[in-house]
Amino acid sequence: MEKQKKIALINDLSCVGRSSLTAALPIVSVCGFHAVPLPTGIFSSQTAEDGYVYVDISEKLPDFCGQWKSIGLDFDCIYTGYLAGREQAEIIKRFIIDFKKSGTVCVVDPVMGDDGRLYKGINESMADDMRFLCSVADIILPNVTEAELLTGTTPSAAPYDVEYIKQLMAKTRNIGCPRTAITGIDTGDGQIGCAVYDSLTGKANMFFMPKTEGGYPGAGDVFASVVTAAFMKGIDFTRCVQLAMGFTGEAVAVTAQNGENVNYGLCFEPLLPKLIRAVK
Repeated sequence: MEKQKKIALINDLSCVGRSSLTAALPIVSVCGFHAVPLPTGIFSSQTAEDGYVYVDISEKLPDFCGQWKSIGLDFDCIYTGYLAGREQAEIIKRFIIDFKKSGTVCVVDPVMGDDGRLYKGINESMADDMRFLCSVADIILPNVTEAELLTGTTPSAAPYDVEYIKQLMAKTRNIGCPRTAITGIDTGDGQIGCAVYDSLTGKANMFFMPKTEGGYPGAGDVFASVVTAAFMKGIDFTRCVQLAMGFTGEAVAVTAQNGENVNYGLCFEPLLPKLIRAVK
């Protein structure tokens, strides 16, 4: 039997609200990988809920990493998401330097903002740190706002012109990452899309699907987790993005149909058997 691959999942843990680690862990695990979480912080609920409680564990992260090094832990993939400030970014830089070996795939979701606005607790100085992480990554998955921040472009809100997105994608190539998918391309005509570029194959594509109205926290985490798992299954990057778009879109539709509180995240669990079949 082939040795099971290990994927380090570096993200926050939102106890209520299927986002970040509570999305990544089940998705990566059900695809057959050994998921190893490194929580960058613990939230009682995701931040769209009022009165959430946050526990910062930044000072313990180097101890976690040191113990993992001492026991000889290695990873086939490192996936990073939300980082709570520049201190954590420095720690994760060191993590990648220590654990990214030849053949280790690095996926960076540079979580900073959306629709022209920064997320709570994030400031524009994070773009410099995220830019470094993206420069050593094999795959980056920014939304439009994050791609703008990474390229020094003034953040803008939807709707987005397709030609503008093509220009933005061209700018992201200067970051140094060979594969990029820009998500959340709302064109204002009822469609939401994703632009994909793979320098190793020379493929550039843009895909669109019908948009479900409203905000769905955690959708980006579900998307990134599916891309990561599918890519580690050996699937072509462009196809990984298409699979992730389809899975995330269907999960959004199920959540809307169920009338679920959107702050609880996407109802993706019933769709996991379909994902297993898709990535075989």
